[in-house]
Amino acid sequence: MTRVNLRAAFMSGMASTVTAQRVFTNRTDEVAAFTRSLDGLQTALDEAEVSPVVDRMQGRRNVLVYYGVGGIGKTTLSQELERRFLADAQAERRDDVVSVRIDLSEDGATDIEGLLLRLRAGLGTLGSRWQAFDLALASYWARAHPGEPLQEFLDASPAVRRVSRSVGLSEQIAENVKEVIPSDLGGVVGLTHHAALAAYRAIRNRVREGRLLSDCDLFAELVEADADYETLSFFPYLLAWDLERQARQGRRNRRARVCVFLDTFEVLGGRSDRAAERFVQRCAYLMPNVLFVITGRNRVDWADSGVSGELDFTGPECWPNLHFSNDEAEPRQHLVGYLSDSDADRYLRTAITRTGEPAMPAAVRERVISGGRGLPLYLDLSVSHFAELLARGGQPSVDDFGGSFTAVATRSLRDLPREERDLVRTAALIDRVDADMLRAGQPSLPDGRVARFLQRPFLTHDDAYELPYALHLALRQAISEADRALPDGWSDRDRSQVAARLLHRLGDRLGPSAGRAATAQALESGLKLSGTYGVFDDWMARATQRLVEAGQWAEIGTGLSDGAAGVPEYGAIRAAIQGVQLRRTGHAPEAVTALDGADAGVTPGSLTAQLVRLHLAHALRNQGDYSRAAEIYQDLLGGEFAAAVRYWLCDYDYLNGRFATALAALQGEPGRNAAEEGERLRLIGHIWRVNARFGEATEAYTEAISLARGEGLAAAEAKALANLTQTACWSGDLATVSEAAGQARELLDVVPNPVELVKIRSAEAVASAMAGAPVAAREAVGDTRRLADGIGYRGGHNLADVAEALLGALAGDHDSARRIRSELDERTRTSGGNTYWVPVVTCWIDCVNTAAEIRPAVDWVDGPTASLERWAELVAHR
Repeated sequence: MTRVNLRAAFMSGMASTVTAQRVFTNRTDEVAAFTRSLDGLQTALDEAEVSPVVDRMQGRRNVLVYYGVGGIGKTTLSQELERRFLADAQAERRDDVVSVRIDLSEDGATDIEGLLLRLRAGLGTLGSRWQAFDLALASYWARAHPGEPLQEFLDASPAVRRVSRSVGLSEQIAENVKEVIPSDLGGVVGLTHHAALAAYRAIRNRVREGRLLSDCDLFAELVEADADYETLSFFPYLLAWDLERQARQGRRNRRARVCVFLDTFEVLGGRSDRAAERFVQRCAYLMPNVLFVITGRNRVDWADSGVSGELDFTGPECWPNLHFSNDEAEPRQHLVGYLSDSDADRYLRTAITRTGEPAMPAAVRERVISGGRGLPLYLDLSVSHFAELLARGGQPSVDDFGGSFTAVATRSLRDLPREERDLVRTAALIDRVDADMLRAGQPSLPDGRVARFLQRPFLTHDDAYELPYALHLALRQAISEADRALPDGWSDRDRSQVAARLLHRLGDRLGPSAGRAATAQALESGLKLSGTYGVFDDWMARATQRLVEAGQWAEIGTGLSDGAAGVPEYGAIRAAIQGVQLRRTGHAPEAVTALDGADAGVTPGSLTAQLVRLHLAHALRNQGDYSRAAEIYQDLLGGEFAAAVRYWLCDYDYLNGRFATALAALQGEPGRNAAEEGERLRLIGHIWRVNARFGEATEAYTEAISLARGEGLAAAEAKALANLTQTACWSGDLATVSEAAGQARELLDVVPNPVELVKIRSAEAVASAMAGAPVAAREAVGDTRRLADGIGYRGGHNLADVAEALLGALAGDHDSARRIRSELDERTRTSGGNTYWVPVVTCWIDCVNTAAEIRPAVDWVDGPTASLERWAELVAHR
């Protein structure tokens, strides 16, 4: 319920007999249900013949739900249950009781990585032995976050940082990894990506040999699976298995008690899809030895059979206690009702007292109880109003109270000085605030006024968050409605102006060097402000692009509204995010549809318009429409994304044989960062390679490899190694090819990229042909085509055609080579790229002059004769 009203206590004078205090109205049934749920779960686990952790078909009885309308006191109930849970453990001198609290409404709270690490950090208070989870996490992290130390991620979020540092989470994980791989130098925790990759390979190899946690069912599958959120969302099973193993091994005389409190659960149901809820549900299902206490506005529908297409574990068989027909067995679902009149009166009598007696007269209490109808937040505001009247030296009367919840919120606003009214209006616009954000919203107010406002009892405070203060959501909504009835109430324009200042400050706080987690959280808050109040700031487009470039496109903008305020930039950003998600999941045509015209209404040439156009061009390129993509890239030159645009225009020139043009542009402008510089070096290498200047190509690729290794860019290193394989293959040196291909495959085993595997296999086909091993070469050609078909990579057939035509030319079978050349010619003309391979094949089977006359013309680096003669000599000397 209400916090201590310090202002009322201090302003009442030295001899004040008024005492304001925190009161929890005892919800007897709800508290008893929590106690029964804890005891029942422990008894069921102790008596089970087969642990439900191992037997995943057993119905789950580990979820306790409290639901009810906003302002009914669910969060307070949850906090009180947690307080009693920990207080009882302290009284019993138990050190095996763990509580983890997560408010799902906070920015980033449903990110599966952060959620799991908070669970793991909480369990870390029981000790450091969480081997199954920690080893699987090390394997996942090495591949999902190449070059990013875990500690940096842990420190990026205040909520995760606090709990992880309290138990030394990164040190615990490193300790478990080192037990398996003594030579690992921190691997996942710090140092280089090579150490992390070595840790992953060592763990994977021991798993394959059956020498690591073979008694943990599905551990091997989780280590081997793709390093993505889908895989990670099954890791709670490993935490549950580790926890169960501690109980089996008798490390303590009793089973540890673990409780996870998930508050504001309704935010998951308000999203356009249930992906985030699916991940959270997996946590609850896969950790049946942990009690999950869910509080939210709506009943949880997991036991309903009709949601089976949206969630994994549904129906009464999975959740027998959550079915609507269950009204006895705990844990179950409880509707949190309004307080009874007697409970409400008990709260009002004890919330504020004078010389030990109720300060609020009986008639006033009756009026409040009648108006509030048992809504705890209504009572809170009434108590604050009473204390405010006392603080002014007045004597509150019955007429000062009663009315609707909005009326109470209106009175609460009127109680505040004008400056503080503006501060509470500012706080109502955004999920969370601090002094800095409030000053941004109200820059004319002095610091002292802001500091006093932050002591107000209607603000909640949690220092786990970077923005620690918040208004209750129901109060935020009521204030917005109540404000319209006040003479000095804000207009829609006033709200938009303050929202714009808040949005701008979010961007300033973010800064260019902000980490991924901070960027994602700021963008989420910014998008909410934009969609609600019709404001926009260019940093949101930059943040979106930064997250896309970092590979974090899957979680951007989940649950966004349609944007009632109608600002076109907001709609354009939404379309850009949707387009990226469609393109990255292999739906290029749908991405083109989503992006084409999405910048209508946006200022032409603005940063948001550029973002939409950039990703439209990417989608068109993926779809195979290189010409239209190039037109858009050309239009974007000189804008925010000019560096990326210039690269893709160079790539377009390269694909169409304009080698000299592309090379001149690439050599004139180094990349802005290591990733861009690596891409530039690789494209330079491509140009030298297809011009048969293999020495220069090798130098470019080798430099790209060294750069990637130094910066921890495993994916970039793998691509450069694959390109080096494509270069070395023309020498016929099978040993060199094998070494480069082996290194590339090792990395691609960690950071999968099937396109690079196609390139490597085609290079092996060429190397075998050049080494006089046609049988091995033809087998590799067949593999290249199968791999290309498996991933829909049409360019893979171009590479296979070149290798197969080479086989025909080396064998003197020119008819076969000409047939393959015709297919290659048709294929490359249709796709609009790689047409330069046709004259290369021609020079193997006809004369160089004939090859040089082929159209479309190729702008060879040092002229057609010199370049094609180098290609012809490769075959002539075999």
